[in-house]
Amino acid sequence: MTAPPASRLFIAFSDCALKERLSARLCSSYGRWLGGFRTLELRSGGKRGGFEVEALGGARALFASRELVSPVSFNKYALDLGALERTALPALEAAASSGKVLYFDELGPMAMKSERFSARCVELLFSGAPCLVFFRRGAAVFEKAFRRMDGSLNVELSEAGWAEAVRDSEAWLDARAAMMRNEE
Repeated sequence: MTAPPASRLFIAFSDCALKERLSARLCSSYGRWLGGFRTLELRSGGKRGGFEVEALGGARALFASRELVSPVSFNKYALDLGALERTALPALEAAASSGKVLYFDELGPMAMKSERFSARCVELLFSGAPCLVFFRRGAAVFEKAFRRMDGSLNVELSEAGWAEAVRDSEAWLDARAAMMRNEE
């Protein structure tokens, strides 16, 4: 008998374009089994201007921008925490209630500025539901916590390790999808 896959897959990245490439690939191939949100980089004239948050298969909202006016900020971006709470949180809740893999693209310091969002994310990460989480390499608090969580698979995403990251991520999702098919 084969052991069940780890309940959580954590993918560390430093290159946002590479993360978006893998995220798009996984969502395209495994969308039926995933529910949650993506964070998309906004670029203009070769410069990053902010980020949007998108519910998988649903709404999209501006989350972080130099153009926003907000009392909450992170580095050079003003944050619309309401956009995160209205878009990503309901998508995660719907995924949790329907038994899908909870897809967090990405968890990081900006998203954690929302107490409501971060509290619910912690609950979901420890709920036993399968979770796939992208997080930025160098965010020490996340790296340390995720590497210590039992029942987790950690993947390093880099240009040199692209094939291995794709293989490991798809193998984890294949095993999860097989388990969900058997439960139908």
